[in-house]
Amino acid sequence: MSWHIINGKDYIDGPFESMKTALSEARVLGKDGRVDPRLRRKADGFYIYHPPYDREEKWQPEYWICTEEAAIRQGVPSRIFEQPLMENWR
Repeated sequence: MSWHIINGKDYIDGPFESMKTALSEARVLGKDGRVDPRLRRKADGFYIYHPPYDREEKWQPEYWICTEEAAIRQGVPSRIFEQPLMENWR
């Protein structure tokens, strides 16, 4: 099963071989040093990760850690997975 990191409108990174690997990457993106990350299960194969408050940026978007199939079941358009990764946008 491959896991992806997306937000409401953008494909961030993936695929990852496990949810744990995707969460680790999301924590790097969110500059998260907490022992227990804020992670909420929305559905089977779909988790919402809330990064900590960032003093420099003031606000960070939540990251959705999900499988493509679970995201589509939750109403995410399939075309989101056709977008280039954020690393290509820099």
